[in-house]
Amino acid sequence: MKTLTSLPQAVRLKNLMDGRPGFRLQAKWGHVSVLQGGGHICELNLNSCSGVNPLWRPPWTTIDPHAYKPAKHARKYGPAPDARLLCGIAGHNLSFDHFGPPSVEETAAGLSTHGEAPALKWEIQKQRRSTKPQLEYGLTLPEARISFSRRLTLDRLNPVIYCEEEAVNLASYDRPISWNEHVTFGPPFLEAGVTWFDMPATRSKVCPASYSPRFNLQPNAEFAWPNAPTQDRDSINLRTTPAQQFGHYTAQLLNSELEFGFIAACNPRLKLLVVYVFRRADFPWVGNWEERYNRSQAPWRGKTFCRGLEFSTTPFAIPRRETIDQGPLFGEPTYRWLAAKSKARVRYLISLLEVPENFGGVASVSIAKAKGKIEVVESGTQARKLSVAADKFL
Repeated sequence: MKTLTSLPQAVRLKNLMDGRPGFRLQAKWGHVSVLQGGGHICELNLNSCSGVNPLWRPPWTTIDPHAYKPAKHARKYGPAPDARLLCGIAGHNLSFDHFGPPSVEETAAGLSTHGEAPALKWEIQKQRRSTKPQLEYGLTLPEARISFSRRLTLDRLNPVIYCEEEAVNLASYDRPISWNEHVTFGPPFLEAGVTWFDMPATRSKVCPASYSPRFNLQPNAEFAWPNAPTQDRDSINLRTTPAQQFGHYTAQLLNSELEFGFIAACNPRLKLLVVYVFRRADFPWVGNWEERYNRSQAPWRGKTFCRGLEFSTTPFAIPRRETIDQGPLFGEPTYRWLAAKSKARVRYLISLLEVPENFGGVASVSIAKAKGKIEVVESGTQARKLSVAADKFL
């Protein structure tokens, strides 16, 4: 891996993944890496857990999405509108300013799935003076006419990453948008029957049967997380992933009584826990996406095992017009407005924790503001507690 440029807060790497450039932030506890193409957070590394990256790396060789050419790459990465997204996807992907495929007309106009943000090249923004490792990068979405930036800041001593994102509407029109943090986990961190997935969800809904040819859940069913009804009139606990061939998606509404929402993924065998914490008012929905050797078309080829927990303004990955036309779900809005010539900001933090043996997943996550800590309580009867020092960020 060859260093091109040392920045005050980050290191630019020529070959971060598959020959693609990106940036790395380093702290005493580990590091975080991001790709320039698509802006994806592609690595989370905690040194004490053997350096295992919990985020998904596709089994196909990726390229930067701005290098994608249909005549050259469509056979390998599939047809529009997914190909420009899938050719470069990795780990934590931002879906912005819509979540899901474009409409038929938008596809004909050249737009791709999950918006322009994951399909373009991100650049370093102005570097701020900081005593902590920090990276600010972003881009302008030419069709949406929105400027987007993300600032990542690492605590030097504690395994916490502070993330702030800002969207600026450059147009004179109010815009209905979706803002989706598409966090996807993969092997070796993701193991069937081993890895726990948790969130403070209440009401949930299964996607339509058309989503997948191997669909074991009851289509369009409403249920209480985590027990989803199956087509054979049984139920399945979605906190783990069964060792079967399937694909499905469920949308979860987070508890409205909480100030902070979270998603958590834990592999107790590897003793690694990943927690994202965010304001529930910013992201009321979490999408649960599971793909286990199900999709046979390019570039999947039946070789992919991954699972996404996507905290979002929007429950389902459908065209923007359908999102707006369907209206609220469970009484909760399914998109947000970005007013003309205005800014919107969100914040979330990521913590990587080493857990004790046989850790049973996460029952709750709280921010103890007075103590300056993130506090995690284990699921099950042991209810062990973990904590890590954190700034008053959220």
